[in-house]
This record gives sequence, C-alpha cells and structure tokens, in this order.
Amino acid sequence: MGECRRPPPSGERCHPACSIKRVAGFVFLTMGVICALVGRILLIGAAFNVSVWWGIGVLLPFGPLLFRLSYPDVAPTSRYFRLAVLPCLLGYFVFQPTGLANLRRLEILKSSKEAAAPTNHYAMQSLAKSNIEQRLIANQREMDRLNAWSIQLRLKKRDLLHSDAKGNIAYQAELAQYEAALTKATAEKHSLFGSVK
Repeated sequence: MGECRRPPPSGERCHPACSIKRVAGFVFLTMGVICALVGRILLIGAAFNVSVWWGIGVLLPFGPLLFRLSYPDVAPTSRYFRLAVLPCLLGYFVFQPTGLANLRRLEILKSSKEAAAPTNHYAMQSLAKSNIEQRLIANQREMDRLNAWSIQLRLKKRDLLHSDAKGNIAYQAELAQYEAALTKATAEKHSLFGSVK
C-alpha cells in the first residue's frame, strides 16, 4: 500500500502505517523537547554552581552562549542533551506521513523563480487607483455644481439693471469667485485625466 500523501477526509481513517509513522514522529518530537529542557536545566544548574550572577545571566538572551564560551568544561552533560535534540527533530520530520515534503522545498524553489508580485497587486497602487477614482467623482460633482452656478449667473446677468450699482458689484464679485473655482476644477480635471492615462 502506498503512503498517505495528504490528510484523509473527515470520516475516513488513515492507513495503519501512516498512523504508526505519525505517532513515531510525535514521539521523536517529544523526546527532542525533553532533551532540550533537560539540557537547559543542567546548564542553569551548572551556571548557579559557578556563581549566582552566571545563573541569572544564563536566563538572559545570549547568556547560555556566553556561559558555554567562558566555562566549556563545567556542563558537559548538558551538551549531550542539547546535541540529542537535532536527531530527534530530524526523526520527527522523517516519520511524518509526507516525509521531508513538509518543508515544501519544491514550492520554495518555485516561488524564488517567480516575480515578487505583479505590479497591479501592490497595495500602494491599489490605494492610488481608489484615490484617483474618488478624486474623479469629486471633480465631476464640482463641475456639475459649477454648471448650475453658471446658469444662475446668466439669469442674474439678464435680470440685472445697469443702474443697480450694488447689484453689479455683487455680480462681479460672484463672477470672480465662479471663474476662480472653474479654473481650479478644470486644472484638477486635466491632471486627473493625465494620471489615468
């Protein structure tokens, strides 16, 4: 019988050989964790035998490395336990139903040959596109508002008397505001259509 290449669907049982290998893998993993813990406890005990400060220092990052470099002969038994962790971890990967394929070596090699990401998948570009779309919508609303304003200005101009000095001053001020807003909206429209191209 061949090996299981993938986990069985729910409700189905795996091959007996696969379940034995899975159990053996977890036994190796448990042994590796126990060896790592025993090695660390022996190292901490040896560090406290040297001094209290070394015992505290071993609990800090890079403390075990500095202690082993300073006192290589103090805790030789902890070294054996730490070295036993490597074959236990290797045994865990070997006895999995998919073997060392869990590391997905082929997928890693395949992904290294592919491009990092297509240009249309960058987050910044999608944000830029949505920002341009929002600006286009806002510009279209502004142009519609300016068209309605232009119609109102034409009606005011038609109904305005030449003798009404205050009305003419107010009309000229409003016309200047309209022309400034129209110039700004037109420039925004040209820049947006240039960026869309």
